[in-house]
Amino acid sequence: MLSKLAATGLWFVWAAAAAAAAIAGLRLWRAVRAAGNDRWKLVARQSSVTYGKVIATGENDAWAFGWDILGIAAWLPVVDGPHRITAFHWDGERWEKSDFPVGVGSLGSVAASAPSNVWASASDQDSSYLLRWDGSAWTIVHKPHGAGGILAVTADDDVWIFGRYKAWHYDGATWTEQSLSFCPFRVSARSASDIWALDGITRCVHHFDGGVWTRDDVTRVLPKAPPPSDEVPPGPLVPRLTAVNADPSGIWITGEIGMSSFLLYRTGSGWRSEHTSATAGRMVRGVPPVPDGRGRHWFLGSTDLNGSDSALAHRDLYGHWTRVPAGGELTSLSAVPGGPLLATGRIGKASGVFVMTAPTASETP
Repeated sequence: MLSKLAATGLWFVWAAAAAAAAIAGLRLWRAVRAAGNDRWKLVARQSSVTYGKVIATGENDAWAFGWDILGIAAWLPVVDGPHRITAFHWDGERWEKSDFPVGVGSLGSVAASAPSNVWASASDQDSSYLLRWDGSAWTIVHKPHGAGGILAVTADDDVWIFGRYKAWHYDGATWTEQSLSFCPFRVSARSASDIWALDGITRCVHHFDGGVWTRDDVTRVLPKAPPPSDEVPPGPLVPRLTAVNADPSGIWITGEIGMSSFLLYRTGSGWRSEHTSATAGRMVRGVPPVPDGRGRHWFLGSTDLNGSDSALAHRDLYGHWTRVPAGGELTSLSAVPGGPLLATGRIGKASGVFVMTAPTASETP
């Protein structure tokens, strides 16, 4: 694998990631006895976050969320819950459990603009909640009726929560409700005047310029069928957009058609798409592309048809891909600014939060 990485120029990407893991996060990995494998090391042994989510909010700050199953009913088929939400915080030294005001319920999304401005949506049988971490404690700051739990946060005075054909905006003092012409499904913001949203009903992308929302129909560039080499399930094949990330390099959207994944992106004035089954495998639904800080991106792909044997895929500026098996199942992905990648999932008998280390030279993408 070493020669392949060097040939594509991606060895330097992996080397940089390894150096970052060794330097920027050294204190993080000392806390847990070595577990995982030679690519991913366990840093927080917390089984409740195995199928949860991790978000890095600063160079020395990150959160992992999950849930504990309560009662026998939660183990029965087609029964969802009850669950108790769990939250764990890394302060640059260690991971510790944090008190979360909503106990039994479900977590929506999490977004942040700084370590002291972290927002989360949650719900229980009675209400929907919007919570904020101010650097010292979680508090419930709003109960938006009908909110779907989709968040976008760019600053202390610019917070959005989206629901079905509705949005609520916080300007630092008051909340304003507004109607939308579409149903937001996934959202990513570059600034207060540059927000991108996927439509949960149609195959359209919507953009907010600080004043109005406009629709961009991307149907013309979406794949009409999976690659010929892929297995095709029975029934109609309709492309679906599943996750979005907006960053300085462009707009990056993952999607799937049948059992195949694709990438939709816009780095200039137009949209383009490409199949990723051969390059990244089937991507984990709902996990957005993660920028590496150099205009390139990480993706949570796989090596099997079902997408449960995870692989870390990297796409460079020229559209070249490298894929390295994770050796387990990863469920979310986030990058520490100037540092390594974090993921939730299970590798071997270890489950919780993992940090990426350099791949071995014997691995073949």
